[in-house]
Amino acid sequence: MKRVLISQRVDVITSYQERRDALDQRWAEFLWEAGCIGMPVFNHEPMLAKMLESMQPDGILLSGGNTPEAYGGSAPERDTIDEFLISYAIKKNVPLLGVCRGTQSIALYFGGTLRKIEGHVAIRHNLDIKRNVNSYHNFAPDVIPEDLLVLAISADGEVEYIKHRELPIAGIMWHPEREAPFAMEDIELVRGLFAAGVQGES
Repeated sequence: MKRVLISQRVDVITSYQERRDALDQRWAEFLWEAGCIGMPVFNHEPMLAKMLESMQPDGILLSGGNTPEAYGGSAPERDTIDEFLISYAIKKNVPLLGVCRGTQSIALYFGGTLRKIEGHVAIRHNLDIKRNVNSYHNFAPDVIPEDLLVLAISADGEVEYIKHRELPIAGIMWHPEREAPFAMEDIELVRGLFAAGVQGES
């Protein structure tokens, strides 16, 4: 089984004066089906750095949730951790997958931009790769940097699937963990990306 670090969304619970890290429980089952053990990480950079001093993951997954701060979001620690994990993945050549917000983070990291869109929350739509997927986002990748390729778009022309031209880094805008049952195409995508495991420092 591949060990996959997975980032978490930030939920603010004002009644308890807490900022909580949270993750959909369905991720554990989905990753298991894809041959991986999900290992959630805190949105706390110093502790994540200590964690990575003692172990090297086979893959990294940037989960959904929280709008990037530059586009009105209120969880700057999430931006910090996504950037940290992308940098780590590049340095160590560890495969990385972004999901929804995670894909937005990948696009921004490599110099792209996002834009506000309508009609992509709590719906299903068709992609030009002959797939029908769920959708739960208000922002989509807009300017795509040269380092990234667009592999799929929605019927209304929004970017839904990107991949780095050289590195084992990809991003999808739909949520594979929210499919019931899980889609074999998503399981195979994750298996394929993380199959090689750790490649060593670049």
